Amino acid sequence: MARKKKVTGIIQIYSKKARDQIYEIGLMFAKEAGIPNVTDDVFACVDELIKNAVKANYKFLLVVQNIAAQMKKEHPDKNDEEIQKEIFNILKNRQTYDRIATKIISENYISEKVREILSQEGKYLNIRNRAYVEGRDYTPEERKKIAALTDFLEIRRQLKEKDIKIILKIEGDDDFIYIEVTNTAPILTRDLNRIYEKRDEYKIYREQGREQEFFINNIDTSDSGFGLGYATIDSFLAKLGLNPEHAITIISANNTTAMLTIPIALLR
Repeated sequence: MARKKKVTGIIQIYSKKARDQIYEIGLMFAKEAGIPNVTDDVFACVDELIKNAVKANYKFLLVVQNIAAQMKKEHPDKNDEEIQKEIFNILKNRQTYDRIATKIISENYISEKVREILSQEGKYLNIRNRAYVEGRDYTPEERKKIAALTDFLEIRRQLKEKDIKIILKIEGDDDFIYIEVTNTAPILTRDLNRIYEKRDEYKIYREQGREQEFFINNIDTSDSGFGLGYATIDSFLAKLGLNPEHAITIISANNTTAMLTIPIALLR
C-alpha cells in the first residue's frame, strides 16, 4: 500500500446494501495489502462491532427517554429546553449518568424493550433487503407492514433528531489496516465491564481448548447480549492467529469507539 488510504462513512441503517458496501471497501483494502483471504473473518468482526453499536444506541436512547419522562413528572414547570439542558449536564458526568441509568434499566425493562425494537428492525430489514436484492421499490403491502413497526420507526426518528449515529473509518498504510467503529453515544460502565468480563471468560475457555463450551454457556442474552459480541470477535481474531487483546481496543468517553488493528505482515 504505497500511500495512506482512508475511507469514512456513516451507517444509518445496517441493511444488506450497507453490508455489501462495507465488505467491498474492506476487500479493496485487503487486496491492496496482499491479504484478501482474511476479508471474511475481518468483516465478521466489523459486523459484530456494528451490531453492538446499534444495540448500544437504542439502549442509550431508551434510557434518555426515561430520564426526560422522570424529570417532567418531578418538575412539571420545566419546559423541554430546560429538561434537555439538565439531561446534557447528567451526560457530562459519567458517575451521575451511570447511577441514574442503572436504576432506570432495572426498573423499566430496558433490555426487553431493546430486544423488541431489534425484533421490529429485523422485520423491517427483511422487507428492505428483499426489495434491494430484487432491485425494486416497496409494494403497498410492504409499506403497510413497515408502518406497523411503530417502536422501531419512533426510535429511528429520535436517532435522527438527536444526531446519534454509527461512524465507520477504515485506514491503511504499509504495516496496518485500522478499522474504527464509533457510536456517538456513551456506553454504561456496567456494559463496558461486562464486555471485559466476557472477553476474559472467553480467553480462559479458549486457552483450555473449550471455546464451544463458552458459547453454549452464554446463549442467554437477557442483558441484550452485551459482551458476547466481543467474545465472538475475539474468536475470529484468534482464528486469524492474532492476539485479541492487542488487535482490538475500546475507547469510551462521550461516545464509544472500538478500534481493530490488523497487522499486514503477520497475515501475509
